[in-house]
Amino acid sequence: MACEGNYATIQEFATFWGLGDLETTDEEGLIELCLDIAAGNIHAALAATASCDCTLAPWAAGFLQKLNIIEAGAMYRKRCRQQIDDTDERRMWLEWSTEQLIALRENKLEVCAGETGAAWPSFSWAEQATTEFAAERIIINNKLRNL
Repeated sequence: MACEGNYATIQEFATFWGLGDLETTDEEGLIELCLDIAAGNIHAALAATASCDCTLAPWAAGFLQKLNIIEAGAMYRKRCRQQIDDTDERRMWLEWSTEQLIALRENKLEVCAGETGAAWPSFSWAEQATTEFAAERIIINNKLRNL
């Protein structure tokens, strides 16, 4: 995956927001612009953690698609069509997408396959060499961990 292009199509946007069939190319152009702008924010968040050139985890493509659609939907305004009209609802979607972008940027949400985010529990135990056999075990374990 490279950090370029959109994560959702115009038709996926229209389906998600219940717009039905789009009637004009102007409307499609406006949606495409909103998707482009929203995708730019996603690209920036992914680039901050060097996640642009990795293989996505199985769930990540759908998540990035949803994030792209929701952020673009919060920007989308068309007078003659259904849209997010309620200011509180628009704010809610923008807050959700901002939280997700922060999680991506801070590596709390890792989209690369096989990786764990910053919130993944990680610890190691301090081993004590109370006998010479324990010291030998510590040395062997250290060599096995660091091959």
